[in-house]
Amino acid sequence: MGLPQELVDHVIEMLHDDLPALKSCSLTCKAMFASTRHLIHKTLCLTPWNNKSVLTQEENKRFRRLNQGYQDVQLRFLSYMGERRLLQYTRKIYIYTPRPVYIPDLGVFTPDTLRPHLHHFRSLDRVHALTIENYDADAWRHHYKSCFAHFYPTLTSLTLCRPLGHYQSFLQFALQFPNLEHLCLEWPDEGNEGVRPTRPAPPSVSTIFGQPSLIRGHLRLAHMDNAVRLPMNLAYDLRNGFKLRSVELEGSSWNLGQHVLNAHANTIQDLTIISSGKDMH
Repeated sequence: MGLPQELVDHVIEMLHDDLPALKSCSLTCKAMFASTRHLIHKTLCLTPWNNKSVLTQEENKRFRRLNQGYQDVQLRFLSYMGERRLLQYTRKIYIYTPRPVYIPDLGVFTPDTLRPHLHHFRSLDRVHALTIENYDADAWRHHYKSCFAHFYPTLTSLTLCRPLGHYQSFLQFALQFPNLEHLCLEWPDEGNEGVRPTRPAPPSVSTIFGQPSLIRGHLRLAHMDNAVRLPMNLAYDLRNGFKLRSVELEGSSWNLGQHVLNAHANTIQDLTIISSGKDMH
């Protein structure tokens, strides 16, 4: 192109959120290919659709027959990206698991389906944002360190959408990350399915961690009223491991907001309530 690489990088950076444009630019020349590659692969999406798109004919047959080779094809997209050395560019991960998880489907994210691809998953050591839809707290309770310890140094943002299990279980999962600054829990449009306390509650967060951590961050609670069985003392359990600086409540009752404020009155600097299209600060 005859242009300095720094200038090419600057131009491409302005397209960082336009994936079709980035893909088009990557095909024009080597200079643009080098500038776009890390942006194209910045977000890793582990979904049934991506997984199915990379299966060979033999892997498709094994999945359809649900025979002994079923587990290793569930998260094939993860290994597919790792084998091409593209996971080095990943900074954000989005994981979608169909629910209910007991219905056979591609892309189910469980300890058993992750195990064949675990070495690739552990290579994701620069991730700062993790989103999991339909996270099953009971299934992952004994696999935190073996599967997620490599996220400890870098992860600052965690979103759990429609998490399953006792609320203290997924709080325990969230608070294991020492550098966490942003925690989002949401139950959009799922009615009463958001929380199913089918097992006894694990030890309280304060018992698990021994003492309050030094985390100071942002909490977003979206559509919490849909999780009708979620205890109000979630706000107080959070106090034992998450010192809040700002709170955002979307589609949730003011009653929950009062509990959060009461529990974190000494640290909260900003409270935002989004209800019926209006913002209140």
